[in-house]
Amino acid sequence: VLGSIPWQTYFQRVLSASSPRQARLISYLSGLGSFLMAIPSVLIGAVAASTDWNQTSYGLPTPVERGESAMILPLVLHYLCPIYISIGGLGAIAAAVMSSADSALLSASSMFAHNIYRKILRKQATEKEVVCIMRVSMVVFGTAAAGLAFYSHSIYDLWFLSGELVYALLFPQLCCVLFIPNTNTYGSAAGFFFGFLLRLLAGEPSLKIPPVIHYPGCSLVDGVYIQLFPFKTFTMLLTLGTIVAVSYLVAFLFKRNVLPRRWDVCSVIKENSIHKENKNSISTIKRNEVRICNDLRASGEGTWSCSG
Repeated sequence: VLGSIPWQTYFQRVLSASSPRQARLISYLSGLGSFLMAIPSVLIGAVAASTDWNQTSYGLPTPVERGESAMILPLVLHYLCPIYISIGGLGAIAAAVMSSADSALLSASSMFAHNIYRKILRKQATEKEVVCIMRVSMVVFGTAAAGLAFYSHSIYDLWFLSGELVYALLFPQLCCVLFIPNTNTYGSAAGFFFGFLLRLLAGEPSLKIPPVIHYPGCSLVDGVYIQLFPFKTFTMLLTLGTIVAVSYLVAFLFKRNVLPRRWDVCSVIKENSIHKENKNSISTIKRNEVRICNDLRASGEGTWSCSG
């Protein structure tokens, strides 16, 4: 559940809303829509479970016995539906998959081009250069995604893996941005790479990666290591702690001049100073407005209203 929150595609649509009210409405309706869209999948699974597959051209053994449960939707459309419904359904599935893939590639490439290349690697990059980098990154990310798809036996496993990675790596980042002040780029980068390393060392059966870290309850079942320990939540908590600890530590070292200010390549200290000055300026302006308003009230020059 928590891994489905920090998706770039969701926040792109929320941030493009014309008002906060519309953004909230979109979020509520999307949650309701996700629930409603799950109902046909449940019904299709129930139909497949109660079907006598021996009466179809698919024959026996059943999809469950063949280990093809992940393919149950196209199997139902192909073997249990008329040909025109089968063609339309499979075409709709292909269109939905391609739409999701396009959106994911565009999100990943735009984030890399704008948030990493332009803001960190090359701050003086022109808009044309950023567009070129975005196109190149789409090719690179698409090639890497295709390689993972060919390497894995199930796309569903990759989808669940992406949700786990978002939960373990990006959910702590979102929490820090919204609820924990003064976290910075250095803590974010350290938390991301540390969490990714921990998740990788825990192993991943869908990518045939054996675990290096054997958490309590780890066992070998049919040649596959099973981790019973909630290592994904553990990784998420360690990522969150790393972001907070490194952020405050780096800020402390820069402020005390233990680290030279010229090493602050992300300009974290400068941004914090500007943010603090802006807050102080706003507070000063508000105090002056209240003082002037009170003075005018005391002098009796008209009726004034101070809202703070």
